[in-house]
Amino acid sequence: MLDVSGSGSRNAATGRLEVHVTLTNRGDRRAGPIDVTGELLGERRQAQLSSGLAPGAQGTVALDFAPTPPQPGLHALALLLEHPLEGPPDAAGNPPTASQRGYLLLALGARPSEAVSIEASPLVLDVRGSLSVRLASRDGERHEVRLRALTARGLRPDQDPIDVEVPPRGEATVALRIVRAGAPRGSRQALLLVAETPHEPLARTSVAAASLQVLPDPALLPGLRKPLLAGGLALVALALSCEAWVRRDARRTPSA
Repeated sequence: MLDVSGSGSRNAATGRLEVHVTLTNRGDRRAGPIDVTGELLGERRQAQLSSGLAPGAQGTVALDFAPTPPQPGLHALALLLEHPLEGPPDAAGNPPTASQRGYLLLALGARPSEAVSIEASPLVLDVRGSLSVRLASRDGERHEVRLRALTARGLRPDQDPIDVEVPPRGEATVALRIVRAGAPRGSRQALLLVAETPHEPLARTSVAAASLQVLPDPALLPGLRKPLLAGGLALVALALSCEAWVRRDARRTPSA
């Protein structure tokens, strides 16, 4: 598990916005090399922490973006963090990879407060499912927000971002369709929900995490593989023992 922190500033030499992303390894095993992909206002940049991180260690990478946002305010830098894992490849031949989402909220040109709060009910997913999301105004004003889901490897949203009208009081409830696209059966996953205000003078972005449980394999055979294997090995051992006993008995019996 990787924690994310960081900050952004204008690079005096290039004029571009430079964001320093600091990663902290909260796991009990070394992680790395770590690939970092950041997306801000439609621009995507990549970097790598090639040395990796020991448990408890920190490392920093730099990502640079266009210097001036089209809309001042609070913007989300969406991050995708991936690094290899030990183990055999999957059925498609892909090596095992840890993949998680992270983010930084950057105040660019202005520092407004967040417009809405976001809550999501846990989702139990087989192949496709709908994540129930509740949005509420933080300041007692009406807001029109654009809501999108950010998923890691193995999941994907099954629709484009949607516009939601959030009332001054109460909640607006919407459903986001999520598809399993290789996430391991029986695993627990996390995704990020991002609500932005594209039609207001200032960008007021909110981000929240949602949890998702992938159902185990519904087929009966995977659950019986180990018992069947154990039974098969026992039968082979029994057959070999019987054959050895017959041969030993034949050697003891005198010929006519």
